[in-house]
Amino acid sequence: MADKVTLSLSPDTLSLARSEATREGLTLSAWMDRAARREANRDAGTRYRAWLAQNPDIAAEVNAWRAFASATLAERWSRLSDQDDQGKAA
Repeated sequence: MADKVTLSLSPDTLSLARSEATREGLTLSAWMDRAARREANRDAGTRYRAWLAQNPDIAAEVNAWRAFASATLAERWSRLSDQDDQGKAA
């Protein structure tokens, strides 16, 4: 269940939001919810990158983990592809 809030928007902003919501087939509430979520997530990502820049030791760990995860995933996909190729050859 969504919480109800009261917002004050300039007439221009409200007009743009309504137009975009209509264009995308969304209610104004759904469009505003998505817009707010996108903005919050974008800002969170910016803060995270800034925090990593200030903590290079942790950034190194994060980068090592990402490299490990990427290699592991690539290996799994490679094995699946090999299995698929073997199945086609049979």
